[in-house]
Amino acid sequence: MGLSYRLLAEGSTPSDVETVQCGICTEVVELIHAGSLVVDDIEDGSTIRRGKPALHIRYGLSTALNAGNWLYFWPFQLIRALELPNRTALSVYECYHRTLLRAHFGQAMDLGSRVDRLLQTRVPEVCLATMELKTGALMGFAMMLGAATGRATEAATSLVDEFGRDLGIALQMFDDLGNVLGIREPAKKYEDLMLRRPSWAWGCAARMSSPQNYQQFVAAVGNLPETRELEDWINQHGLIQRMRESARNRLECTFNHLKIGLEARHVRWSVRTLDEIRELGEEIVLAYD
Repeated sequence: MGLSYRLLAEGSTPSDVETVQCGICTEVVELIHAGSLVVDDIEDGSTIRRGKPALHIRYGLSTALNAGNWLYFWPFQLIRALELPNRTALSVYECYHRTLLRAHFGQAMDLGSRVDRLLQTRVPEVCLATMELKTGALMGFAMMLGAATGRATEAATSLVDEFGRDLGIALQMFDDLGNVLGIREPAKKYEDLMLRRPSWAWGCAARMSSPQNYQQFVAAVGNLPETRELEDWINQHGLIQRMRESARNRLECTFNHLKIGLEARHVRWSVRTLDEIRELGEEIVLAYD
């Protein structure tokens, strides 16, 4: 969010008021994300979050559900504290409302799509659509908030919103890779596969495989929590490498598209900040190597 502000403010130092506003915007995005994690854990039946018992395990379903929903609505109050011009504030509220709608549509797809029952040709597009509606929507909103705080033009705001959505898809691809690797939360390894949710592991497997090989993948997932058959398939077909390469390519295309868009729309922007965003992307890539 702060990078979005500095990108369109040409890297200038924010005023004291703008610094406070950026802090509030960061809190808004974090609260929405935290609420989504609470609700996701309830709907997924997850028992672990960030190495500790999930909120509904620690405090009970009713308390956790109320807290998760509250986290969706409290940011509306925080946005008022930004004291944005009326027209800008209305745009922020509309974008926030649209973000929540998209995220819940995405979660509905997540819950309602038994990805192993979809036609193989449909799997990648369903996975990408789910990622765009969930992680992509929130990242787009975060970038839009930064632009709004910096009083960016409508064209610039639209561009960084699109960039955020594409960036969210790339980040989710890496997160799904992490679930297969089990590098962040070993206890949740293969959870996305076991739940038959449209993660990029499914999408990449469907995209790269022959019909026969894909059916072997589906069968191997069906044997979880026994992992030997699935891990043999993953190693034999190079799924981890394919997932990593596709996530890297998506990330690179996202950055290139942003730069081309900035130049084409004659938006004033900070080269230094764009380089910082690229460096952040490289750090993400290295984290999953």
